[in-house]
Amino acid sequence: MDSPTFIERIIVILNYITFGIVGFIWLIINALLKGRLSPFLQYHIFQSFFLVMLYWLVTVFISLIAQILSFIPLINVLVLKILFYFNAPIFFGQYSIISGTVSLVILYLVLSSLQGKYSYIPWVSDIINRAVRR
Repeated sequence: MDSPTFIERIIVILNYITFGIVGFIWLIINALLKGRLSPFLQYHIFQSFFLVMLYWLVTVFISLIAQILSFIPLINVLVLKILFYFNAPIFFGQYSIISGTVSLVILYLVLSSLQGKYSYIPWVSDIINRAVRR
């Protein structure tokens, strides 16, 4: 397997930092030029799409559950406190538990792609490997 080029690494890093926007633009440009994606680009672009969609689905699901539970007396206070503590800025004055975790995952993905590696996130990377037939 060939080592990814410097440009491919930069595209993947920008893709993760922008939550898939650069990868989407690169796919459009690539389709217009009738080019072929390298396995490295294909893997990381689709992994970022999958992670963004998964994050969105989880937040929508949690919001829905929180709204349903907010109608139940006494539980509504507990749910609000849990949501507050997970979203309150506690790390370095600006990062909550959720934003800190997302930032650490993005940092891991950026550093591993900078090294030219296929980053591994359990369950997600397995699905992407099967999808891109790597």
